[in-house]
Amino acid sequence: MNKTTARITYSFFFLLFFVLTPVFVFYAKGYRYNIDTRSIEKNGAFYVKSYPRGAEIFVDNLLMDRKTPTQLINIKPGIHALKVQKDQYVSWRKELEIRPGETTFAEDIVLFLEQREKVSLGDGSDNFLLNKAKDKYAHIDENKKLLVTDIEQIKNFDIHTFDQDYELLDWSPDNQKLLLKNTNNYFIFDINQKKTTEIELDLADKIIWDNQQSHLLWYLKDSKLFRYDIGQMFNPQTQELEINKNINDFALESSSLVIQYSVGKKYYVEQLKKDDLRQIKKIDDLNLGSLEVLLADDNYFIFSLGSELYIKNNYKDLINIPITIAEIHDKRLLISNGHEIILYNYENDWQELIDRSSNIVSELIWHPNGSYFITEIENQTRITEIDGRDRRNSILLLDGPLKKTYLFNQKGDKLFVFSTEENFHLNIQ
Repeated sequence: MNKTTARITYSFFFLLFFVLTPVFVFYAKGYRYNIDTRSIEKNGAFYVKSYPRGAEIFVDNLLMDRKTPTQLINIKPGIHALKVQKDQYVSWRKELEIRPGETTFAEDIVLFLEQREKVSLGDGSDNFLLNKAKDKYAHIDENKKLLVTDIEQIKNFDIHTFDQDYELLDWSPDNQKLLLKNTNNYFIFDINQKKTTEIELDLADKIIWDNQQSHLLWYLKDSKLFRYDIGQMFNPQTQELEINKNINDFALESSSLVIQYSVGKKYYVEQLKKDDLRQIKKIDDLNLGSLEVLLADDNYFIFSLGSELYIKNNYKDLINIPITIAEIHDKRLLISNGHEIILYNYENDWQELIDRSSNIVSELIWHPNGSYFITEIENQTRITEIDGRDRRNSILLLDGPLKKTYLFNQKGDKLFVFSTEENFHLNIQ
């Protein structure tokens, strides 16, 4: 090779180095030429997390070499079909967008079992009572037998057989006692001692256990509100609260007492401090209806009256929404107005239509993880994800005509179902 050829060759490779080096650097950093947009774009990534872990991931029907949880890098911008699957579980599918230089998250994926074992816990009943923590429920069968189902221990306990018919009214907050009623009287049943004690108290318009103190009962009679201290069973004390209002209904939530009262033909709801009856919030010009309190603290006051949901905080005007069902989880509400299911964030004040049905939504409850929910529509029970990107993954769990009560254990892998005829749970994860 003469000097001229060598010089030309050297120059060519030198130039090639400077031309290709940036290309390789940009390639290593995830930049690609997008034929569709005719431009250079930086690739994106998927972050995929599932419960249970160790699920296979497919992107555009191609099996990835990593399992959940993981990050998949160098994904071309655009819409991609993402599938997560694991043996014995129903696959999860969704089409998601990858944007240049960004990570798309799919981290609230729950895989539900294909074969969901039904485990019987005995007969059902129409005399049923859920405790305040929603981790136990009591029921009395046709033979007057009291049973308690513990959903964390996944066990049914045969507690006691009564000698007469009782109606279950309320649990004590420590789960040690039950408030009962027969035709004319109230009774306290001690679960540990298997002892029933009559309360010297006339029948009230409403009576409930205090939500924090096991020695206190609250009751409403003749539009007046009373506290009944059973701490000394042989010398119980009754105290009329000095509210001086014509009370129609009341509820207890956290450290708040909520009352609904009337002045003439006008109706009001008021949130009070439970200990000193100091007013926190007052809502006026309302309709009369059954009171249910979802949240009552120093910042937010959320309650329903009949078919209206009311939301009030310290900085915004009162919001009211027509409802048939409302369930709260963190800062979000699941709401049904009969045919629609709406997700509403009451802190940031935004809402999203989840579903619209020609049939009535008869049940609506959150899964404990806040990413899924149960619906009962036309006797079909489904579990559906909240994530509204692309289609929502939904699975049919039950198909039956009986009116059912649904409860999850804390982990969310078991769904407890109670009806007049049966008591059972499903292993769903």
